[in-house]
Amino acid sequence: MSPDADECLPKLDLRLTQENPEDLYEHAPCGYCSCLPDGTLVKLNATLLGWLGYAREELVARQALPQLLTVGGRLHFETHGIPLLLLYGQVHELSYSLRRKDGTAMPVLLSAVLVREVDGTPLVVRAMLFDITERRKYEQEMLRAKALAEERGAQLACANAQLIAQNEQLTRTIADLDGFVYTASHDLKQPIDNMMGLFEELKRTATFADPEAAGMLGMFGGAVQQLVGTIEGLAEVVQVQRQLEEVAVETVALQHLAEEVVRSLQPQASELGARFEFDFAAVPTLRMARPGVQSLLYNLLSNALRYAQPGRRPHVRVSTARAGMGTVLTVQDNGRGIDLERHRRHLFQLFRRFHPEVAGSGVGLYLVQRLVHQAGGRVEVDSTVGQGTAFHLHFPG
Repeated sequence: MSPDADECLPKLDLRLTQENPEDLYEHAPCGYCSCLPDGTLVKLNATLLGWLGYAREELVARQALPQLLTVGGRLHFETHGIPLLLLYGQVHELSYSLRRKDGTAMPVLLSAVLVREVDGTPLVVRAMLFDITERRKYEQEMLRAKALAEERGAQLACANAQLIAQNEQLTRTIADLDGFVYTASHDLKQPIDNMMGLFEELKRTATFADPEAAGMLGMFGGAVQQLVGTIEGLAEVVQVQRQLEEVAVETVALQHLAEEVVRSLQPQASELGARFEFDFAAVPTLRMARPGVQSLLYNLLSNALRYAQPGRRPHVRVSTARAGMGTVLTVQDNGRGIDLERHRRHLFQLFRRFHPEVAGSGVGLYLVQRLVHQAGGRVEVDSTVGQGTAFHLHFPG
């Protein structure tokens, strides 16, 4: 080492090199003891005596090392520790509990070496003990945490199994309900059509003396038309669901499909002078069954025309954006708007309508939410009465 390096070292306090070996032994941070081959104690340091609560004369030549241990530890040391000492001459970190004078126990780790005579005869056992009270508390806390985690895991597994069973039951119930709705709407359609034909024939051929008859006939016709709309709405819900089950998910080009939907709405759009604006630059495609995407766009765009603000040219903007790992498809119009404070909870309920003065079935928004949920997404709505509405369809991935 160079002289310059010596100058960098801190000066040592010479008192640190003059430690008393006996003091080091007596007040070490661990317990020391020595005993004869039969276990009789011959020497203990002050640290160990302090742990045990005994005076030195109460133990030296009066008790054996195994007697300092609890019953279980004593049996283990005599049947396992001593044979290892005799065989290998040493043992390391055996976990025991010391039995204090007041009857309490103290967890320790015991390491020991066997010193032999020149001829190999055992002479003395030197043992060193470490207080592991805090370590044992930590281990017990870890065991409790593990047991609690296992219990919570079992509870979670049970809850998950119940949830799976309930979900399967719900899926079967929905399938049965869809089947019932489809059958009911199909079976009712023909009688309703017959009723409408008979009603039209009745208006054409019958005469009524009662001056109120015309009004009553109009009310009856309106009721029948409402019934027809309800049945057609039910049939549409089930039909869209069955189409999605039969068609695979694909990558749908939004620009082309949106233009196709607008062409199907051209008569209404031309009559109102509607203007459509598309911006799919951020996300040009969507992974979903094509009939589902078509139904989403058709229902939202047709609603934008149906609920246009009187005296205002409809302007409908359809766009996409990234949101984290997902996609947001937004359809925004400048129509009548919806009073969300009154109707937010019922916005997507089947057959709920918020502008009675405008003809409609109340099926469109229900279908929109159902299709988005089936794709693993959610729907958010912003709306101001008299200014317009924006539907934000959030899709994962």
